[in-house]
Order: sequence, then structure tokens, then C-alpha cells
Amino acid sequence: MDRKEVILEQFLLTHNTNGWFVSFQSAAAGLTDKQALWKGEKSENSILEILSHLVFWNERYLNRFKGIPIPEMEGDNDSTFTNVLDWTEAVERFNCVMTDWYNAVRECEDTKLNQPVNPDTNHPWIETLTSITLHNAYHIGQIVTIRKMQGSWDKEQGVS
Repeated sequence: MDRKEVILEQFLLTHNTNGWFVSFQSAAAGLTDKQALWKGEKSENSILEILSHLVFWNERYLNRFKGIPIPEMEGDNDSTFTNVLDWTEAVERFNCVMTDWYNAVRECEDTKLNQPVNPDTNHPWIETLTSITLHNAYHIGQIVTIRKMQGSWDKEQGVS
């Protein structure tokens, strides 16, 4: 398996294929709007806020990867959790951006993975793509934890 195949597998595992951890598709399966908005006393963010954050960062980096200009960021990382989307829209946009990521990486030249993310950094795309998939997996784990706290998790989805 070459490095591009590893990244592609990571995108699948965080999107719609269960592996060592559940994918977003499994983590979000059957969630209602009310459950997506729920915050427990120990929860800093709701599932919807987490998903809105993931949509923001994945779309932003995907556009950069495709060479599409991205606007100056308004606010900070915390604001990406508070600019909340509608639950259905958030799920659709996340599914779309994850499919687009998979296709963009699959279709890119291998040399793209060595190129810097932007002119101001030496970080190549291969490192950034790995960080993006790890970031997605981290937040998907939070979604499962919140579902367990609210009692809406079905362990048949892959995690007891």
C-alpha cells in the first residue's frame, strides 16, 4: 500500500467504513435533530456543533487542496463550533466534502502530496492530510461519547 492509498483509506474510515473505530456514518446513524443539539452537563459542544466544525475545516482545506481561493477566516477556531448549521445540511455537507476529499486525493498526482499546503509553510500536503483524518477521527470519537452520555448509542454500531 503506497502513501496515497493510506490517506484514501483514512478518509474512508472516518467517513463511511468502520475499522478500528466507527466511521461518521455509524456515529451519526439514527440521530435526531434534538439529539444532535443535546449537551450534557460535562459536554462543551453538541454533536451538531462538532459536525459544523468538521464541515468548516474540511471544506476550507479541500478548497485549498483544489486551488480554490479561500476567504480570510473570520473569528477563531472556537467560532467554527458556534456557527451552527442545520443538522440535515451539516450531515449532507460533511458527506459531500468527505466524498470530494476522497476523489480529489485519488485523482491528484503523487507529487501534489509533497507540495506545501501554502507558500507560508513547509508542511507538505501528505502531513496535512494525515492530520485532517486524525482530526476527523478525534471528533467522531467525541460524537460517540456524547451519544453514550445521552443514552442514544447503539453498541451494534461498533463500539460497546
